[in-house]
Formats: sequence, structure tokens, C-alpha cells
Amino acid sequence: MDIKIRNAEEADRERIRSLQEEIAELHHKGRPDLFKAEARCFTKEEFANRLSDPNHTVLIAETDTGEVAGYAFAWVIFYRNHSTYNDFDSFYIDDICVSKDFRRNGIGKMLFERCRQTAEEKNCKIMDLGVYAFNKEAVAFYKKCGMTERILRMEYRLEG
Repeated sequence: MDIKIRNAEEADRERIRSLQEEIAELHHKGRPDLFKAEARCFTKEEFANRLSDPNHTVLIAETDTGEVAGYAFAWVIFYRNHSTYNDFDSFYIDDICVSKDFRRNGIGKMLFERCRQTAEEKNCKIMDLGVYAFNKEAVAFYKKCGMTERILRMEYRLEG
């Protein structure tokens, strides 16, 4: 199976819906107290805005038969005149998703690598992302890609 990583097009919005539903289900099962059961899918306008914004990156992993196997959403965050940080640009990966039918074929790594290349092209100093601790598979994947922990965000649950 050959996989091509390409920039998304407007028609891809509907084509990634099933993958967004997979992610929503995973998050809802992991933390039903935080996540809704239904997927949050982009409106036509929201998706078009991301595609047209040069600071956003939307990638599609497509099989040689035209099936969408995965996607990545990312954007550049510009840190300027911050009270704590020096000025720098960060390439924030909001989401890398590979369909459960295509996992363990290197597609996630391909999407991550394209994100890394894009971050370098945009002169970003770092790439970062957030991943929920319950998602052990994703944590292991990102560590395997070479990512390290920079911030631990902790919580205390107030039941009531």
C-alpha cells in the first residue's frame, strides 16, 4: 500500500468525518466527564478558513486507491513580548489521527514527519502538542517520534 501525504482540500472535510468520530469516541471513553460523545466536525467555513490561513497546516494521508487513512491539523503560534518566554514561534500539532483500519503502517510517523518539515520551513523553534494521559498509545507514539515532556499539566477533580 502506497501512502501519499498532501495538503487538504475543501472536499476532504467530509472525507475525514469518520476519523473525527473515532477520535471523539476515544476521548469520550477516556474522559466522559470532559468529552462529548459526538464528534466536533468543522463547518464548511471553518475548514475553508484553515485551508486559506498560511499559519495553519491541514494534511491528508491518502492511499493509492484514494482512501483517507489519516490527517493532521497544526498551526503556528507566535510568542512575542511574552512576560516569561523569549520571542519564538511554535508549530502546534492540534491533532494527528490515523484510522484504526490503517494503524501500525507508519502513516502517523509520515504525518508527523511532514509536520516537522513544515515547522522547519516556517522557521519554528519547537513543535508541541497536548495529549491526554489516558491515551497511552498516543503518548507512546509521540515519544517514539522523539517528543519529550516539557510541561506536565495536572488536575484535581472536584466531585459534587
